[in-house]
Amino acid sequence: MSFTHEHDVDRHSNRNLKRRKAFAVGGVFLAAAAATVVPYQAASAAPADDDACVLRELPMPADRYFSIVTAMSGDGDVIAYRVYPPGLDGQERATYLYEDGEAVEVPLPGIDQILTGVNSEGVAVGSTWVDGLLVPYVFRDGELWELGVEGGGKATDVNEHGDIAGYSDEDYTQPVVWRDDSLKAETLPLPKGAVSGIASSIDEDGTIVGTYHTEDGLSRPYVWHPDGTGEELPAPEGTDPAEMFLTASSIADGWVGGNVYSAGLDTGVRWNLEDGTVEVTDVVTGLAINEEGTVAGAVEPHAVFQEADGKVVELPGLVAPAGNWFGDYATEIDDDGEIIAGQVYAGQDEADVHILKAVVWICD
Repeated sequence: MSFTHEHDVDRHSNRNLKRRKAFAVGGVFLAAAAATVVPYQAASAAPADDDACVLRELPMPADRYFSIVTAMSGDGDVIAYRVYPPGLDGQERATYLYEDGEAVEVPLPGIDQILTGVNSEGVAVGSTWVDGLLVPYVFRDGELWELGVEGGGKATDVNEHGDIAGYSDEDYTQPVVWRDDSLKAETLPLPKGAVSGIASSIDEDGTIVGTYHTEDGLSRPYVWHPDGTGEELPAPEGTDPAEMFLTASSIADGWVGGNVYSAGLDTGVRWNLEDGTVEVTDVVTGLAINEEGTVAGAVEPHAVFQEADGKVVELPGLVAPAGNWFGDYATEIDDDGEIIAGQVYAGQDEADVHILKAVVWICD
């Protein structure tokens, strides 16, 4: 299967870029194989129950083979991922949006480019390093715009209204939000005792979650409500606040996903803002959550998702990751829990560099 390439670069200014390359796919989620890739083994069997999930690869140029998923819209229709150069050589990354069977390149300038949030309209946000400065961007209606923020910073998420969460990075990280299509950042207040913080995710009603850092180097989860108030999220029972690192990284319809690192405890955490509850999950890396409270992540070395009732479902991979710490990870989940995205281990290349592949799982 080959890709067709369409080049269309239109630079109106240093902040306004048109889409420049598309990879049209004759069938969905098929990828070209690079010459240096070790041949794949057959995909492992899906769970033998009603939760069978089918793995499909995301498309890449024929000369590339290493990629990871970095964001997905709540409805699962738009997926952001980035592709690395062969052998992980250099710091430039290619960033793509996948929608309706086609992957379109988002031409972020600089190095270490990444898209970290996208909505169902294809509005995507991310960041890149330009001349030693971390610069946030929004890709909207086929055009790329630099987001204004003091000292540089990062855009981390965007909701269906186009509101963007992120942080500035002048002297220390400060949570910010860009609202109503504005390119100017609004600073979010940090709680007493905080020395820095980031905003990680924004809900459809404007609720923002993130993490702040204390003088002794610990992390605490925090929520900023639409009315301007804020509060720290509660810690799971049995954790020691004196040595606890607790983060909040995603929000969907009042459900919040994050992680806790404490003495004898390293796992995912799930909060319900309406009920005021908190619980640890069986998912070690609980980075993604949907509006049903289902979390997606990993129980190393396997990608998994865990439903609100506690049921854990293992997702199929490409190559058995046993004995290799580069395992499979689910990093995104749609609102219905039917589309999950992430990356899987796919062997080693000729230089013995590990290979990860950006994939989606379609679950019944």
